[in-house]
Amino acid sequence: MSIRVNCPNGHPLRVNDTLAGKTGLCPVCKALVKVPEPLQSSEISEDEILNFLGPHQPAGSRTFQSEAPSRAAVKAPAEGTVPPKKSCARCNQEIPATTHVCPFCHTYVGGAALAR
Repeated sequence: MSIRVNCPNGHPLRVNDTLAGKTGLCPVCKALVKVPEPLQSSEISEDEILNFLGPHQPAGSRTFQSEAPSRAAVKAPAEGTVPPKKSCARCNQEIPATTHVCPFCHTYVGGAALAR
């Protein structure tokens, strides 16, 4: 991997990530360039997601402003069809494919694969 950095004179540089935190010379103008430490992983932990979502509220106790379309406007699946499902990575329960948080263990499963 490499780290992108600009020298003080604006020259774009790409340096090996093993040089993170070190100072070197710009190969173009010989100015001193401090290579920044790489950013931490952009992944968000499950705990951060659950903190963002807040405490679990059972479906019947939720109150929302009426910004979403009414239930009548949402099409129901055709009779005799089975909606797609996926498996929760943590508890292995099958849940609807449109679900992003497992209703059983409250784990974020937005990118989980479809169940077979």
